[in-house]
Amino acid sequence: MTARARLLCSLLLATLLLCTSSGGRGQGQTAQSSNTAAPAASQADIEAAVAALCKPADIIRSKNGNASGCKNCPEGTDFFGQHMGEWELRNSLSGHFTSAQNNDLILGGFHCDSHASNFGGSFIFSLKSGKPRLLKYDNGLVIEQCHKFRYADGRDFLVCRGGWSGQGEYDGYFFLTRFDATGKDSQTVIFSTRNTEGSCGDGSGGSVEGSDIKDAKFSATDSGELTGMTITATNGTITCAQAKVKRAPGEEPPSMKTYEIQFLFDGKQFSVAPASKAALRVFPQQ
Repeated sequence: MTARARLLCSLLLATLLLCTSSGGRGQGQTAQSSNTAAPAASQADIEAAVAALCKPADIIRSKNGNASGCKNCPEGTDFFGQHMGEWELRNSLSGHFTSAQNNDLILGGFHCDSHASNFGGSFIFSLKSGKPRLLKYDNGLVIEQCHKFRYADGRDFLVCRGGWSGQGEYDGYFFLTRFDATGKDSQTVIFSTRNTEGSCGDGSGGSVEGSDIKDAKFSATDSGELTGMTITATNGTITCAQAKVKRAPGEEPPSMKTYEIQFLFDGKQFSVAPASKAALRVFPQQ
């Protein structure tokens, strides 16, 4: 199963708190909790980009008057030209994604793509000429819970939390995504979990996997250089009867254990810290 064939997991995430990380390479800044998203782009750039995707009469506006989508699916999406609903603008990010010199804009949206494409994707624009110029539509790239960081060469990349669900299975994961000069994204999964509680159905017999991501915190140097991230996740086997019991927030069945897995970032990619290798083996990676 690829990282692109996933469904947004934002509705399943708990509110996370900022705390200080003791991991990473040396002392750094207070860790950035995974609910602290990257800053949005300017509204003027967003308006110009949406205008490049939609006919003026098709632009949908929110109560505050800002562009919030299109009445028809834009070109590049799975459902373009099929009159299957509206495109909803959900997120925007600005940065130097395609090169250290270029200013770029990413618009993320939903409702115009299939299940296999995460029901959404992201349009990549160049702002080099002073106005948005569409480079590419990255089908399946969901940016609702992404964090922007910078490589040593000045290019920006994203670390995102996502997920996919289907037929009683829910997979949660973190991935790194980078962009080439054309705006095409390349995704690398860092860590994933699998929960099959949804396969219990109406019966109460049998046991299922109960793995889930609970929290993640990034660590950085005082200059803002990313040095790593620590993921808190649970794993265990539970009965279908236990899965159906409504639990208080943070409460887990006795069979579920909590693990912390530290990943180090070397400036290009993540690797699991030696002390966390045993914990990582508890979670079969996709």
